[in-house]
Parts: sequence; C-alpha cells; structure tokens
Amino acid sequence: MSPDFELLAAVARGVLDLSDVARPTALRLPYPASTQLAFDRMVLTFLQQDRPAPLSVPDLLSRCRDLLTTWPLALPPDVLTDDARLIDQSSAEPTLTCAELASYGRLGRLEQGAAQVIADLADACGAPERFAACRNFLIAHPVILDPDSSQLMRPATIRTWRTVRELYEPVPERFSTGHTVSICTECLLFAKPAEGDGAWCEGGCTKRRGGLERTEEPKHPIALPRAVRLFFALPGRTELALRKELPGGSQLVPTATGGLRLVCAGGTGRAVRVLNREQPALAAFRAAELAVLEDSPLDVVMPDAVVDRPGYRNAFDHNLPDGARVRLSSVSEFTAPHRSDRPGRTRA
Repeated sequence: MSPDFELLAAVARGVLDLSDVARPTALRLPYPASTQLAFDRMVLTFLQQDRPAPLSVPDLLSRCRDLLTTWPLALPPDVLTDDARLIDQSSAEPTLTCAELASYGRLGRLEQGAAQVIADLADACGAPERFAACRNFLIAHPVILDPDSSQLMRPATIRTWRTVRELYEPVPERFSTGHTVSICTECLLFAKPAEGDGAWCEGGCTKRRGGLERTEEPKHPIALPRAVRLFFALPGRTELALRKELPGGSQLVPTATGGLRLVCAGGTGRAVRVLNREQPALAAFRAAELAVLEDSPLDVVMPDAVVDRPGYRNAFDHNLPDGARVRLSSVSEFTAPHRSDRPGRTRA
C-alpha cells in the first residue's frame, strides 16, 4: 500500500489513542505518542509537498472531520468510500472507518487486540460449551447499563459472569451526556443524541432519538473495551441473526482461530467469518489475512444492509489479493436454499 495510506492509518491510530485519554476534549499535553508522531509525520509530508500543513494537533483533529477525499494524499483509487471520515461531525467520536484504518497493516492493533482477548477467553474457558456461553454473553452485553449483581449472579449466568467480568471497564466519560449514558437499541453499542431528531451510533446504525436506551450514571454502567465492542460484539449481532436463519441440522461452532465453522447435517464443514465493516477494501484485506488461518476456503458473511450498499461487493472483490480463498455473502445469500448460486467469488 502507498506511504500516504500508511500515514492515514497512523493518523487513525493517533485519533483513537487520544480519544481514550480521560477528558480528551481538554487536549492536555503531552499527547499520546502515537498522536504526536502522526501529527509530526503529517506536517512533514505536507511541507514536502508544499501544501498547508496542520498547525497543531487540534487543527489536525479538525481536519479529521473532513471527507478523506479532500485530503492532499496520494491514496490508491477506490480504497476508501467517498463518505469516509476519521471523526464523526455530529458526535466528535472516531468513526468505524477510523477504527478499521487503525487496524490495518503490521502496526494495526485495535482489531488484533480484540482477537487476542477472545483467544485468551477460549483458553480460560477450556470446554467449548463454556466458551460458547461466554461468547454469547459478550455479544448480548457489550454495554451493561445497570450491572445489577442480583441479575448477573443468578444460577443461569453466575459461572459465565465470573469468567468474563474482568473484561469490563467503567464507561468512558465522553459517553456521558447530561449525566446520562445511552446505547443503541439495535446494535447495543454506545450512542449519543445528535442535532434534530437524530442520534449517532457507535455501530454505524442510522437512528432516531427514540432508538436509544438511557440510564442515569449512578447505576455505574460498564462496557467491554472499544476493540471488543467494534470487532467482536458488533459482528456478533450479525452472527446471532445468521444462526437463526441456518437450515435445520446446521450449526456454527467457534474455532480456535477466532472464527466459526459451519457444520452441516451431513458432517461437512466450512470456515466462516462474520464481519461488519464500513470500508469494503479494508474488509477484503482483513478477510485475506484471516483466510490464511483456515484449511479451507473462507466464507465472509456480513449484514444484508452492508453488502447491498452500492459498489460494496465490487470494491471488496476488486481489493482481494490474488490467491485469496475468500467469498463474500450477505446473511440472506448465505442462508438461501441454493447457496452455491449466490454472488461472490474467490481470487485464484
């Protein structure tokens, strides 16, 4: 990938690290090392091109709200969608695109961190049944608005809760709006009211204010780390929908690689990864990396609403590296009676 694309990924990592600082709106010095380094690299690049460089880290953050297509960087064609930004304009929160860019390449660490958490959880659980129960709990509870011990310590959940509770942390201050924390009722991730009747959702859902669930701060809400929320719990919602649509006798079994194995009634199996990505090219790059871990071609399944976006499938297929044994499907396509006829292809 081009040096400018690598630079953009570095800026994305700097944005995320700064947003993780307590009370980041204060912009206190010193900045996180990744943020300062990304700023220095951006200034050097712009000066070498005789272009107006950011004057400060706050100035760089302001530019991160602009469309990336307006940045004077030599980016490969069609590698980012036209509406891509690093910071959402209404909420001032890092976008999904920012998180996906921060996970790109050998220095990427956000998605990779989530994968390590799940791998460690598998080791801690030991038995596949216990691991499956813990995975399901995390998918259903990325944010716990009211961590009521009487509910979490019930006989049906106590063993699972004791295994996963150390993964949870206090809700970051930036998600408190008027002493209230909100989540999206669709993806269950953090949300914030936006201008008018709208709302920003961490998972990228298009929401109105009525699609939010709120709790007062004295209930001490807790949440999974951002990496686990975005790269495990968010696609996990699609995984649950996929499980409901599978034909009788078929099941999805978690594997040691962090993926899933579709086991059909006849005993045949296939490697599956469920993803939810804004950027089709970055999804293709990651899918190719994941396919190397499997001993069979990899089916990548995403929500219908994602795959059906104009140009999404073409961009995904176009950016698959040669030799990648990957096939993209929506949930509806993957669960259709004649799956072999669905659109999609692998790169030979």
